[in-house]
Order: sequence, then structure tokens, then C-alpha cells
Amino acid sequence: MFEIFSANQCREMDKQSIDSVGIPGIILMENAAIGLFRGLMDKGESFLILCGKGNNGGDALALCRHLIEAGKRVRIHIVSRDENYTEDFKTNFNILKHIINAKDILFIKSEDDINEYIIDDLKSYDVVVDGIFGVGLNKDLTGMFKEIIQYVNLYAKFVVSIDIPSGLDCDLGIERGIAVKANITYTFEVIKQGFLNYKAVHFIGEVIVLKIGIPEFIKNNNSKKVWILEGQEYKKLLLKRQVYGHKGNYGRALVVAGRMGFTGAAFITTECTIRSGAGLTTLLCNKEVQMALSSKLIEAMTLTWDNNNVVEIIKSANSIAFGPGIGTGEEEARLLKQVINNSKCPIVIDADGITLIGNNKALLRNLRGRAVITPHPGEMARFLGKTIEEVESDRVNITKEVAEKYGIIVLLKGYNTVISNGRDTYINPTGNSKMASGGMGDALTGIINAFLSQGIDLEKATLFSAYVHGNIADKLGKEVYIVNARDIIKELPKEINSIII
Repeated sequence: MFEIFSANQCREMDKQSIDSVGIPGIILMENAAIGLFRGLMDKGESFLILCGKGNNGGDALALCRHLIEAGKRVRIHIVSRDENYTEDFKTNFNILKHIINAKDILFIKSEDDINEYIIDDLKSYDVVVDGIFGVGLNKDLTGMFKEIIQYVNLYAKFVVSIDIPSGLDCDLGIERGIAVKANITYTFEVIKQGFLNYKAVHFIGEVIVLKIGIPEFIKNNNSKKVWILEGQEYKKLLLKRQVYGHKGNYGRALVVAGRMGFTGAAFITTECTIRSGAGLTTLLCNKEVQMALSSKLIEAMTLTWDNNNVVEIIKSANSIAFGPGIGTGEEEARLLKQVINNSKCPIVIDADGITLIGNNKALLRNLRGRAVITPHPGEMARFLGKTIEEVESDRVNITKEVAEKYGIIVLLKGYNTVISNGRDTYINPTGNSKMASGGMGDALTGIINAFLSQGIDLEKATLFSAYVHGNIADKLGKEVYIVNARDIIKELPKEINSIII
């Protein structure tokens, strides 16, 4: 499990490790260099190292020593207008001057120092290591810094950034004038907050987290409890099926969805509920939708809203999915109220259901501790009376605040889907833009519904569902141009099984 920190959290984590625990900064720097060396030693035979004057540059210089000792060809460009180096930078620089040929240390102090020889180096070395700026950058880059990064992006064969690509804002994930486009970013201890911005993906490349010796209690002291789970951790969220289990062991799942013109939403949600392992699944819908789908949903029951047994069906459900394609009229509002007031089971609310409950937030009082809502940014904006831009600019905090206020699980869809229980917040690492097609949200709702029906708790069901949903798309996306909801339906049983075995 990886934690997500802002620039201030990172600085405070380092400061407390040095000042309170007594770990010398040079030790942390050496640990960083060793981790970097292990990751890079097989990436090439020649390394061009670009250093700033701070501790990010010091990390790069310490890495140089290990590369030289391993017999790699190394050249260093120190990119700084002055020699106001940090103490740990100086320590590593003084060591290096004794073990590297003086001609392999070059100084870039102005635009005039950036010439054809610099460009030739960028072109010829196997790996360019970016150690110019770290997480503390707080202004736009201009002059020689902008120019050297332009040339790195234009000419380097393979670029590795230390902790964060130089020029990328640690918190916002946007370029400050310009930013290095790395193939790999080796980041220390935690994922940087800015990496969650979808724009950052163009700069960070593959992200690898390196441990450098920060004590866990120091991280905990500075934690805001925002996490990314690793693949193996999802395996623990779902129980394997009992050898002698039967359909009664895996829950009665109810789907309340669909209207004419939106029968697909009801179909997808119901099929994903079935294909994700619910024991018995029932679609509750109007007569027109029942007529359209009853012969297609061969493994589910269908029931109309005016059936005399509706209240009993609601009361006996182990989980309920409400909202996909259902509409937002008075009749649907009454049905939502009926479902909430007559049920005690977990409920996942999506699409039109979010609009309906946003119009009557008093209903949420009866959902504390047993509901999941799954808005996309537009639905969350309507729910809160904000703009989409306001939601997108503060996804983590908004998700956490809504979850905490109403005592529910909130899943905010989009690039790096955010899931929160109001205390802990998780970023789902799977999914891609090839999923951007109608019905994907309905599929996710059905998957969550299925796991809730099987007795998985709200948080685990939501985390696992988002992961498996996106993981299918990631695998299929390597071979196809677009991933549709029908692809999710088809692949669900195999993908779930591949994760838990």
C-alpha cells in the first residue's frame, strides 16, 4: 500500500526524520542513491546526470558514485546559476571529484553554456537522469532551466527522474512553465499528490516507489490517510467460495433501474450483478422495461413496480442497486423513498438515483453506514451545487468530505477514481480512457451490488469492484481500440477468479 503526500507533507516527513529521530540527511540520500542504482544498473551502459544545486541534485551525485563503481560511463552536468549548494550536495560532490575525470563534470550556469556539445551528450548517452529540481519547486521555469528541459524532452533516448520530474508541480501535477517527460520516475517513500492529476501522466511515465529509511511512525504522524493499494492487497478483499456453497449463500441482489430508451442501463447493471456472483438477482422495473428484457435476462427474475410483493422483495434483499437509467420524475422519487425506508441492506446508488437523492438529502439519514454512491464529476457537481471544474480541482477532499458528512462510501469516477469512507481515502489504480463509453458506470454499479449481496462490507466491495472493473479494461485495452460494457460483462467471472486465486 502506497500513501499519497503533498509537498509540505514530504518536507515535514524529511525534517522530522532528521531532527526528531536523528537520521542524518546524508544517510537518507545514500539510501535513495542505492535504490536508484539498483533500479537503473541494467538500463544502460552510459549515464548522463543532470543535477540541480539542492538535495535532489545530491541524490543524483550519490547515484553517480555507485554507477562509476559498477563500471558505467558517467558524465555530470550541474545546472545551477551559482554554487550555493546544500551541505549534503557538497559532501557527495567532494567525493565524486576524487573518482571521476574532471572533464566529465560540466557546469551549466546560463543559456550560453547550452551548446551543441550538451545536445550531443543528450543524444548519445543511454540514460539521462533528471535530478535538477525536487518537490519544492514553487515557480515557473524560465531561461536556461526551461531550455535544458526542452532539449532533454527533444533529444534524450530514455529519461529517469528522481522523486519527481523537474518542473512538475508536486501538488497540482501541472508543468511550471515546462517539465521533464520521464520514462520512469523513481519517487521516494510516497506517491506525490500531483501524480493523481490526469495531466501528470504525460510527465511521470512509470512510477516506482523507493523506500529510503523514513520510519513508519513519521509517515503516520504526517498522514492524511490517502492510499493506493497494490495488486496483491485486492486479493485479500474478497473471500474464496465455499466448496459446498449454494445460491442461497451468495445473497439476494435487487436491481432497480431502467425506463424506455434506457433499457440498456438496466440490462448491464443486472448482468454485471449476475456475472459477479450474486446468488439470486431480481430486476425491479416498469412494465415496458420488463417486456423488453425479461427474455434476455435469462438468469435473473424481473418484477414490475406495481407488483403486490414489491415491499417484501425489498425487505428480503441482501443488497440493492438503484438508479441506472431510471429517470428523475416524481414516481421514481417515490420509489427511491420506498426502497430506502423498507430496506435494511446495503444500497449502491448511481446515475439518476444520485440526482434524486441530491434533491432530497434528508433520505441520506436512513442510509448512514449502508450506502455507496458512485457519481461522475457532473453528478457530484449537481449533488453539491458546484461546478464540474470545482469538483475536478479538489477530487480527494470533496469525496472525503461528502463521505464523512453523510456516513456513506463515496466513489468519484474519473481518471484515478477516488473512494472514501470519510476517514481513509483510496485512489483506484486501474482503468483507462478506452472505457469512455456508455454503460460503464452501470457495469460498476452491478459489480458493487453483487459483492454487497455476498456479504462483503461496503468499503471492500467498492474497492474491489473499481479495481476489477478497471483491470479488465486495462488488459483488453492492450488489444482493442475501445472497451464496452459488454466486454466487462463477458470477462468478469474470469477476471475476478484470476485476482482471488
